[in-house]
Amino acid sequence: MTRLELAMTTPDHDDLQARAKDYVEHLPAETALGNADPAGGSTDDPELYDENAEGRKQQ
Repeated sequence: MTRLELAMTTPDHDDLQARAKDYVEHLPAETALGNADPAGGSTDDPELYDENAEGRKQQ
């Protein structure tokens, strides 16, 4: 074994879980929820979108 291989450690489950939790806690809310929008999202009225979707279902 090389000196580098001896110095390397394998992280345990608890350590990985803590690091993942810390990483997710520092993400913006949009990214953490899985729907990141770099353009900043829409300011349109969601009610208009819902009405349009209902109209398409009826056709």
